Amino acid sequence: MVEPDAQNAEAALARVIAWLLRSQAMLTVATAVAFGLLGDLAMALAAMAGGSIGLLLTAITGLRLALAPGGEAKTMVRTFYRAMALKFVLAVILFIIVAKWFAGYFLPVVTGYFVTLMANWLAMRRLVALGGREH
Repeated sequence: MVEPDAQNAEAALARVIAWLLRSQAMLTVATAVAFGLLGDLAMALAAMAGGSIGLLLTAITGLRLALAPGGEAKTMVRTFYRAMALKFVLAVILFIIVAKWFAGYFLPVVTGYFVTLMANWLAMRRLVALGGREH
C-alpha cells in the first residue's frame, strides 16, 4: 500500500507533468503561428516539428517516471537516469529525422524545441516551490 505522503507527492508530480505538457503544447503552437506569420507554412511546420519533439520527449519521460515503482531513493534515482538516457537517445533520433525533413529550416526547428525547454525550466521552478511548501 502507498503511504499518504507518497500519494501526495505522486499527485503533485502528475499535476506538474500535466501542466508542463499543456504549457509546451501552447508554446509550440504560438511559436508555429509566429513563424507562419513572419515566414511561411514550411517555417511554421518546422517550428511545430521542433516543439513536437520536446512534447513527445516530455510525455515519454513523464510516463516512464510515473510508471516507475516508488519507494527508496536509489530506485527513483536509477529510474530518473534511465528515463534521461532514453530521452537523449530519442532526441538524437528524432532530430536526425526532422533535420532530413526540414533541412533548410534549422532555426524554426530549434526554436520550437527551445520553447519546450523553457517550459521545462518553469516546471522545475514549480516543483521546487511545491517542495518548499511541504516542509
